[in-house]
Amino acid sequence: MIGKTKALVMVLALVFGFYWAGGVPTVRADQARVNALLKKAKYVGMDVCAQCHDKEYKEYKLSTHYRAFIKDDTIGAEGCETCHGPGSIHVDAGGGVGVGIINPKKDPEICFTCHTDKRMQFRLPYHHPVLEGKMSCSDCHDPHGIDVRPWTATSEQDTNEVCFKCHADKRGPFIWEHDALKDGCTSCHQVHGSVNDKMLIARDANLCLRCHATVPDPTLGNHTGRWAEGTCWSAGCHQAVHGSNFSKHLRY
Repeated sequence: MIGKTKALVMVLALVFGFYWAGGVPTVRADQARVNALLKKAKYVGMDVCAQCHDKEYKEYKLSTHYRAFIKDDTIGAEGCETCHGPGSIHVDAGGGVGVGIINPKKDPEICFTCHTDKRMQFRLPYHHPVLEGKMSCSDCHDPHGIDVRPWTATSEQDTNEVCFKCHADKRGPFIWEHDALKDGCTSCHQVHGSVNDKMLIARDANLCLRCHATVPDPTLGNHTGRWAEGTCWSAGCHQAVHGSNFSKHLRY
């Protein structure tokens, strides 16, 4: 019995340690095979890609990624092949989805080669499950898009639009809106990962005090005595933090 218990503990410790170290598989098996195959491939240049991918080529030329593009003269990578890898095998095979090419939707590691800080944020206790393979960077960011916010590759239509794709209940409209949403979800949330629950950028009432340093209405009394009872939204007070149809104080 003791032997089985020790064995179970060792297995759990190994699994947890592997997870905490960032060892959760981030590349699907098929993409791993492609990456290995690409070691034999050669760079063909962006003009060759444009022969088949004209739409993506034109969009990319107007995108933030293209404006930030720096040619790597050491290996010949430029444009499309900076992210998708050398394209000779893909071209020789006549193209095809996932044939001899890196697909960032399946392999976020290619994004992390430049965005190294985001890899670390995804390893924080509360994060979007990208490393776990349940999401990809392209679920929120359009790497080719021309209708995107500069330096974020998220929707130009609205600062929150990319979040509302999954969090539709936060969209509203609400009769009483929380003004923070006008500045974007990132006013309160660290969208890649955080040490705080719900990926908040600050803990407890400290989050609210970033904007609400004083009580706007003196008749409401002193709030400081309430903070020991919980956060502003969990002490039975401002629970409708995204907006309310019933209370202008976002009570419910």
